[in-house]
Amino acid sequence: MPQRPQTLHRLILFLGLSILSARPSCAQDDGARLYMMVPDKTTIASIRLHQMRSNLAVDPGNVAEGGKLDTTLTVFQFVQALNFGGGQSFVFLVIPASHIEANADVQSKSIDGLGDAQLGFVFGVHGTPALSAKDYAEHRPGLAVNLLGKLFFPTGAYSAERSINIGANRWAVRLGAPIVYAIGDRMADPKLTTIELLPTITFFGANDDPYGAERTKQKPLFILEGHVTRGLSRTVWASIDLLWREGGEIKMDGSDAGNAQSALSLGGTGTFAIGSNMSLRLSGGGVVARNEHGPNGWLFRTIFGAVF
Repeated sequence: MPQRPQTLHRLILFLGLSILSARPSCAQDDGARLYMMVPDKTTIASIRLHQMRSNLAVDPGNVAEGGKLDTTLTVFQFVQALNFGGGQSFVFLVIPASHIEANADVQSKSIDGLGDAQLGFVFGVHGTPALSAKDYAEHRPGLAVNLLGKLFFPTGAYSAERSINIGANRWAVRLGAPIVYAIGDRMADPKLTTIELLPTITFFGANDDPYGAERTKQKPLFILEGHVTRGLSRTVWASIDLLWREGGEIKMDGSDAGNAQSALSLGGTGTFAIGSNMSLRLSGGGVVARNEHGPNGWLFRTIFGAVF
């Protein structure tokens, strides 16, 4: 039986809002169901509030090993699905702002400001056709492979007189290959299950005006993100989340600082449809294993989004 327009619209909302939590910084995971297909021409806008208590500021190179930071991160994101030769891709823009309180013996006790703007592109390589809402609902799930590129602009608040900053004062580029294996009778299956892997590597430009040095350069940072998700109803799904990170050692004036990061984090996510075109996503997690230079602490994230 054909789906009624209202039911189909709620399906678009529920599945489209799966891609709301694109990463505002390298400080946390991208999020479950981020790189799944959506109906063609979907547009998504979201406002997100992140609360973090960690030794990691907004930028991954800024680990305050001597203590913890209380960070409130507010993020606006715009996502547009694109059709390239019948395949689906995405372009997205991220504008973050932060308030950081240092509760340890580190320089710079409280700072506020806009963060580094980010522009990203996701290109569907396999299993990602651009489909109308009706065809999308009936599409048989399977393996989907994408390519990810994201550029970080040095637009955030920064001062060389502070050891902790919101902006990184450098360019960065992140490359990855999001892989999603979806299991179910069709994409509209209320019990749709996904197994997701996202390996990425981030390359950093030099900071020519750092705190306590003449020049710093960070080695590439490898992150492996994983999720197992399950639909609980037509309007609710949940996931178990994993994040493993390695590398990112800092070079100060040409000398290695010996502070390569290593950390494993675990968490969970729940997403709930609200009304005809909005959703609420709640997620949280914390570091369960790390070396002496890796991030610690926990994160809680609330996301309100709308599909157009």
